[in-house]
Amino acid sequence: MSLIALTEEDIPIGKPLPWNIVDGDGKVLFAHSKVVENRSLLKQLLKLGLFRSAPQDQGGGETAVVSRLEQIQLAPGDLVQLQTMNNSSAERYQVRMIGFHAPVSLLVTAPTVQGKLVFIKEGQQFLVRGFVGKDAVAYKTRVLKSNLSPFPYLHLAYPDTVQSMRIRSSARVSVELVTAINRQDGSQGSARMTDISVGGARLVSAKPFANKEEELKLSFRINPSGLDVYLTLDARVRAVTPEEGAEPQVATGVEFIDLSEQNRLYLTNMVYQNLLKDNL
Repeated sequence: MSLIALTEEDIPIGKPLPWNIVDGDGKVLFAHSKVVENRSLLKQLLKLGLFRSAPQDQGGGETAVVSRLEQIQLAPGDLVQLQTMNNSSAERYQVRMIGFHAPVSLLVTAPTVQGKLVFIKEGQQFLVRGFVGKDAVAYKTRVLKSNLSPFPYLHLAYPDTVQSMRIRSSARVSVELVTAINRQDGSQGSARMTDISVGGARLVSAKPFANKEEELKLSFRINPSGLDVYLTLDARVRAVTPEEGAEPQVATGVEFIDLSEQNRLYLTNMVYQNLLKDNL
């Protein structure tokens, strides 16, 4: 469900509402045609976030919110990713926010690859992705100016709108990851990971490789923000389910346990990227 963030000026006081007012999870707080009569209450609710459905909303999936850059609170020093908007290739560069001057431009460090400055043309278009707390953000922009002095940095066009998404720990994305499995008895195996969330994953194999409630170590490679990361995570088996088909297989659901903050960030980053990649 796509949502548009509301400001105090957007909400009429003492008049029937032209749309439902909802919270960040899409729950209706004030129904269409209801009257908001109390401005002081409205101001308190606005601090928590009030939204309405975007016109193109079709329902389903995670909640995407359309808002302005000022509302996102990206801070100087925050890492963001620039992705080229080219049908033939999609290079990704990690840069840092320097700041922004609304409504003209935002400033980021110039991208580098293996310590070498990347040539960026003025007018080149990018998709910018970043993370603020539990929210993933994305917006389209273009390069207004590339400067080398006093250090290499870019002026990017200030976006009209920014899309953000609150990701729940249960949000899952489809993957195809070869996963090494180590059991507590010392035996080893492998399976194919078909979806993953920050909280766990689904593994598919030709035959069962573990029992329900058994603890395992899973090793697999992910690529958050273009960076290859090899993870070894502790997991507990929550379900083992035979699946019928042309080639019978077994689906094993696992829950990640005792995640380090670093590994949680890696997983969160990857899930955010996959959930946002088709929205802009």
